[in-house]
Amino acid sequence: MTQKEIALLFAYIYNNRVRLEDEKRHLQSNIRFRDADDVDCLELIKATQYLNAFKEITTDIRHLLGFFSDEDEK
Repeated sequence: MTQKEIALLFAYIYNNRVRLEDEKRHLQSNIRFRDADDVDCLELIKATQYLNAFKEITTDIRHLLGFFSDEDEK
């Protein structure tokens, strides 16, 4: 992979992870500050599972490409 491709990959991972974490945080605040209904809870579950899956998949990709530092494994 070229340096540009590596930079694009890491930018993609970072930007999407931040977006997913913000979405989860927003849904959590909705539940805290108002009466939560079933849909609110399901949306939070979905956002949490999507974030967890994204983290797992991107970790696997970084392992396969050899971009996983020793600090990240801890």
